[in-house]
Amino acid sequence: MAGDRMKAFKPVMLVICMAVVLVWFSGCSMNKRKTAATESPVSSPASEESVSFVGVIKSVDTLNQRIVFYNTMLDADESYGYSGATLVYSKNDRDMSMEEMAAGDVCDVYTSGDGRKIIKIKESADIIEVENTRVLVDANKKRMTVQGVTYGYSEQIAVFSEGRQIQPMELTENDEVTFRGVKGQAYSLVVTKGHGYIRPTGYKDFIGGTLTVQGEAILPVSNGMLLTVPEGTQTLMMENGDLTSTAAVEVERNQVTNVNMSKYQSQLPDTARVKFIIEPNGAELYINGSLMDYSKTVSMKYGKHSLKVILEGYNDYNGIIDIKDAAPIIRIDLAEETAEVDSEDDSDSSVSSDDSSSKPSSADYDTDHKITISAPSGAAVYVNGTYKGQIPCSFTKMLGNVTVTLTKENCETKSYSIEIPDDSQDISWSFPDLKTKGSG
Repeated sequence: MAGDRMKAFKPVMLVICMAVVLVWFSGCSMNKRKTAATESPVSSPASEESVSFVGVIKSVDTLNQRIVFYNTMLDADESYGYSGATLVYSKNDRDMSMEEMAAGDVCDVYTSGDGRKIIKIKESADIIEVENTRVLVDANKKRMTVQGVTYGYSEQIAVFSEGRQIQPMELTENDEVTFRGVKGQAYSLVVTKGHGYIRPTGYKDFIGGTLTVQGEAILPVSNGMLLTVPEGTQTLMMENGDLTSTAAVEVERNQVTNVNMSKYQSQLPDTARVKFIIEPNGAELYINGSLMDYSKTVSMKYGKHSLKVILEGYNDYNGIIDIKDAAPIIRIDLAEETAEVDSEDDSDSSVSSDDSSSKPSSADYDTDHKITISAPSGAAVYVNGTYKGQIPCSFTKMLGNVTVTLTKENCETKSYSIEIPDDSQDISWSFPDLKTKGSG
């Protein structure tokens, strides 16, 4: 009997043991799955947060771990602390250090819950960035044009040259910059190639002639010139009749370079010095279409040139003169009906009809109105390289885009690009004080 009960009990015990083993294995498997789950990466709180604001870096103080942004959403400058735990990424998610961030960079900024510290910054991928481009600034309308596209800007825009913040109107149209912004709004400009200054000296023989910078900018030569030119090597050339002077000049950003043009002066070959005697007095002489001052000898290359003489109340004279000798004297008498030419040397002063010459157009000036500059007091004023006076001063109003340069002894020279409208109004300007050299 007892044996029968034992036989019946053994299958039951076997089932119970198997159940226990299955439960034990199931528990082990669950434990393994739980352990694997805890080993998976956990997203950082910063990556789960939304962008606090889009900011333009104005300065990074790595010593005190402070960073100043232009907050584009609030249109204001803000300062934040950061730490070694602050995450820094490029727009392509490359790990970066705070030392790699530079003034003018535009970033997505993530702040801590209390808004006091930076958790993460990342170069913004949605920003329009144009490198080594030129910009035309309209300071009156707070607009700038880059590659034909116009952007607005605010007073807080970040503009940097050699790490120093400057005003947008201090950019000239020849400066090269890296532009950053969004559609319709500029955020930052960083000057990659700026401008400096050339002050010519020793050029009295060239006054009344022409000056060319790098084969592009052509100006009349006048007393006391100060030229605003791109930094780098520039070629400066003066011409006046048969005289020429060409100098290669190395220009540093924001620095004035003096150039003695007399050191490079030479006389062109095959050039004559022509004396004109024109009656009656007051007549205007045009040679090859250019108005000439014939109160002194005129330098002319050998060969044929067109002449035109005009005076109200007299018939115009048009003719061709053939210069063959070094010092001819040409006489022109205007009359009611005919013009006579009398050559007092062996030059062939033959006359032929030539109505193609015309009086050159005058420069764009508003002679009925003036520009008055009241500050900074004592600074010398140059407009497009031509000296206008010492502040306070006034001069005839010119129109269009001009470069105004201010200079003063022991101070940094400064230029401003300004567009002057044709609005039949006088203009008054007052510029900031010039910084003393070495003041930082």
